[in-house]
Amino acid sequence: MNAGVQQPASHTASYYAASSAPQANYPQLQGELSCDICVVGGGFSGLNTAIELAERGLNVILLEARKIGWGASGRNGGQLIRGVGHGLEQFTPIIGCDGVRELKLMGLEAVDIVRERIERHSIDCDLTWGYCDLANKPRDLEGFAEDAEALRSLGYRHELRLVQPEQMHSVVGSDRYVGGLIDMGSGHLHPLNLALGEAVVASKLGVRLFEQSAVTRIDYGPQVRVHTAQGSVLASTLVLGCNAYLNDLNAELGGKVLPAGSYIIATEPLSEARASQLLPQNMAVCDQRVALDYYRLSADRRLLFGG
Repeated sequence: MNAGVQQPASHTASYYAASSAPQANYPQLQGELSCDICVVGGGFSGLNTAIELAERGLNVILLEARKIGWGASGRNGGQLIRGVGHGLEQFTPIIGCDGVRELKLMGLEAVDIVRERIERHSIDCDLTWGYCDLANKPRDLEGFAEDAEALRSLGYRHELRLVQPEQMHSVVGSDRYVGGLIDMGSGHLHPLNLALGEAVVASKLGVRLFEQSAVTRIDYGPQVRVHTAQGSVLASTLVLGCNAYLNDLNAELGGKVLPAGSYIIATEPLSEARASQLLPQNMAVCDQRVALDYYRLSADRRLLFGG
């Protein structure tokens, strides 16, 4: 090995990394470049921001500190579920009822955007439709009925179906749950392959992607200059899509981000009979506890169990 030669970084060892599609190695930023918009972060936020901007004719550079999809975007539960969280009504005094409704609609639109992008660009990421919320208590099931009506009032166009206790074995091979809510507009996929596929889409649209290009400093002014160890980018606009890896790049934003851990284990490949017994309809599922459990089957019939 020649001294000083930058070797390709790798993803953190995981089931997703081991089963991913061939990974392109994007170059490290060298020298000074300029663009309309510089995006920092090569996860779902950064990649899809870059795609949207490039589709509108803007000149975009994306900087990733490690590998595309290295963070949570390539190491999550792989569950593609509608919504942006619970309890949105608490924001009514700030954004009003119309604002809360718009947030809820965004949570539905988000899945449609992923669906459309995968279909339009033929991204191979094991997309499978079907998701079920699992009720731990009878009042959870009552809440599911209310959730279904609320979704229908928003014009949700996908099948929603309450599952009664005696029907639960058609969804999951466990006696722990007292009901469920099936949502055929949500599902599961291979998240790292989705991120890698989106990087290809961005590149074809003209986005210049750089890996192993951690941002070390940002100079703000009429234009913004983003520095890395080996180069810099001068841009009219900056997008920080770093999530938990923002570090000290922006103190104001960094003070509002709280990293949270979620952990997943993968079994060995299961027999068809065992996989069918555990999740007969190959749905992603999640219970309602605060310290929740969520799980699904991979394309090669492993149980991916997280919490």
